[in-house]
Amino acid sequence: MDHRTFLVERYWPDIDEPRARALARSLDQTARAMTAEGVAVEHVGSILMPRDRVVFSLVAAADEASAHQLTARVGAPADRIAVAISLKEDEPCPGS
Repeated sequence: MDHRTFLVERYWPDIDEPRARALARSLDQTARAMTAEGVAVEHVGSILMPRDRVVFSLVAAADEASAHQLTARVGAPADRIAVAISLKEDEPCPGS
């Protein structure tokens, strides 16, 4: 899959760990279903910051519209979706 990675931010006042884990499972299942339907998308992973009431998710997709579609289908709207770039030492910069 030729994809980009997107950071999905959710500011969620009543979030707790069980609900965040349920969200992650739903993102995984929905991403698999979308891929089976021909929309290549992957839930890379999510983290919960309980003190800040924030859930961050990484989504790999061909475009931002696919990341938005995944978020909409799980019923957990995002406050922001933005391109995220991995900064691992052993990975070259695109275009170099």
